[in-house]
Amino acid sequence: MLTTLIVVMTVVLVTVAGLVALRLAMHSPKIYRGPALAPYELAQLAGGRFRVANTALASLAARGALRASRDGRLTLAGPGPERSPAPPDAGVPERSPHPLEAEILALLGAGGDGSPVWEVKAAVVHGPAVAALIGRLEELGLADTGDGARAEPTRLGQAALAHYRLRHREEGALPPRARDHTSGEEYELAGVALYGLGRMKDRRLASLLSLSGTLPPSAPSGREPPAPPPPDVPAPSGAPDGDGRGGGDR
Repeated sequence: MLTTLIVVMTVVLVTVAGLVALRLAMHSPKIYRGPALAPYELAQLAGGRFRVANTALASLAARGALRASRDGRLTLAGPGPERSPAPPDAGVPERSPHPLEAEILALLGAGGDGSPVWEVKAAVVHGPAVAALIGRLEELGLADTGDGARAEPTRLGQAALAHYRLRHREEGALPPRARDHTSGEEYELAGVALYGLGRMKDRRLASLLSLSGTLPPSAPSGREPPAPPPPDVPAPSGAPDGDGRGGGDR
């Protein structure tokens, strides 16, 4: 009798475990085995064009290539001890600007005395660098614009996001010395791309880069900014960022 009961219980447990595994397999995203993705590609998948712009601004500001003033203007960082770029992490070689970053630097260089944050974002989100970025994601089968201008992640794109978010969480759980293959700058930039400006360590800078849609008092009349998305305001600790795609910006 005891032996029969044990056999029955074993069969029941195995059956339940199999059903649970099957249910998880049916609802879990497809395993991502595609090419490696850079932060700006992840930003587009996670939050759209404005997330890409915010990620690029965060990268440039963190490296000391641009400055954000209290009135929401961006300027190029010129020479001088107070404007010198932050030193790169030891052992991490300097890299050439991404086309998206080069586009932003060119916009600021043409502005002379700087440009409002909203103006830079409005130019970048409709610029050639973001268009090329979306085109590459479509070629890889990770995004689909369909009949509209908004590029939505495909099922494979969602799987890629899940993969990189899991990897980002795993890296965050490691002690700093165990993360020597990833610089602090790269880790923070990946967080901004995946979750928004709320992942920046410099909260003041994150707040300044979140500004959009506000004209300075001295702006000429009749020059109105385009309708901006909701600002990328840093989320409270432990709270999710903004929309269901993983960030407060769009």
